[in-house]
Amino acid sequence: MVTRRTFLMTPLAVAAAAAADRKPNVVLIVAGDWRSQAVPWAKDAEIELSNLAAFGRQSVTFSRAYASYPRTAPARSALLKGRFPMALSTETPGIAALLKTAGYRVGIFGNRQSEDIVSFTHVPGSAPFYVEWIFDAPSVLMQRVNETRVQLRENVPEGDKQRARALLIDFYSRCIARDRDIGMVLAALDRPGLLEDTLVIFTSDHGNQFGSQGIFGDDSPYEESVRVPLAIRYPRVIRRQGDSTLLISQIDILPTVAAICGAAIPNEAQGRDLSLQILEGSGELPDAVYAAGHSSQREEWRMLVHGYDKLVTNADGNVTHLYNLAEDPFEKANLAEASSEQLKRDALLAQLQTWTRKLGDRVDPASGLRTR
Repeated sequence: MVTRRTFLMTPLAVAAAAAADRKPNVVLIVAGDWRSQAVPWAKDAEIELSNLAAFGRQSVTFSRAYASYPRTAPARSALLKGRFPMALSTETPGIAALLKTAGYRVGIFGNRQSEDIVSFTHVPGSAPFYVEWIFDAPSVLMQRVNETRVQLRENVPEGDKQRARALLIDFYSRCIARDRDIGMVLAALDRPGLLEDTLVIFTSDHGNQFGSQGIFGDDSPYEESVRVPLAIRYPRVIRRQGDSTLLISQIDILPTVAAICGAAIPNEAQGRDLSLQILEGSGELPDAVYAAGHSSQREEWRMLVHGYDKLVTNADGNVTHLYNLAEDPFEKANLAEASSEQLKRDALLAQLQTWTRKLGDRVDPASGLRTR
């Protein structure tokens, strides 16, 4: 569970830093609106994204990483600050501020700045660098995807398939342009003394339904919106590649990066330091992740994924959805009203309520009452 902690650098991180005689460089790539099912290692579509595919083969990929709030602004805030956006809080430093304090040379980049990133990474000097690159879909498409290579998910209703296919063709066409820029940056890191000592993270702020469950857009508790891609490469330390089913929230990225880089983890951070689990494959495994959406609105929801069981509640705290993702990955069978699932439903609801209180999710710390 989430705890306040003082920073203790992991033994592996200490050894890695000593071996490299420096802290690792860090490149954090955050693609806007890119769902977990739409990366090469997920095989959701036969779209050739050669650079991202190669990166995935060199990395540990995480098929169970989740956005904390699947909407652009709050998701990016949560990712960079390690704290849920709906929690009542004071100012929390982001990853860039933490690493700058730890002696890093920091560069913040956005759309169409891949060449600037290349120049930044090649500036000589002894200080390690941190690149924070957040980009959205390009406005100019260089290449259109062949529609026969776009696969709709099984949970897209028949009446929504035409619109969903058109949107996915546009989405994947934009992904090709993104992939070229990603390739340029990754190629710049492919040099002796840089590749081995650079921690590269590829992820997204949130996903997109693209017609799944008859929904278009984001801010939904369904897997297409709330699950995000995550791949991590750090050759000097992470020797293995392939998929991991470790449950990760995007708020875990800040404390994990801080731990690997020898920076202090803020007490305000609500994420978990998963450096031991990711680097060494050891330590206690997270058993659950929490997410929320439509905060303070009629459609407000809260979600808990515990193991492969997923529970969703509404603004009044009532259970609206219950799925077993191992047996029902497309979320077709809602078990919320099934009498046979009552014990499980009640247990999951109690866990979700515990997370809500501990995270200060719209809860006044003095009275313990929910706020709006």
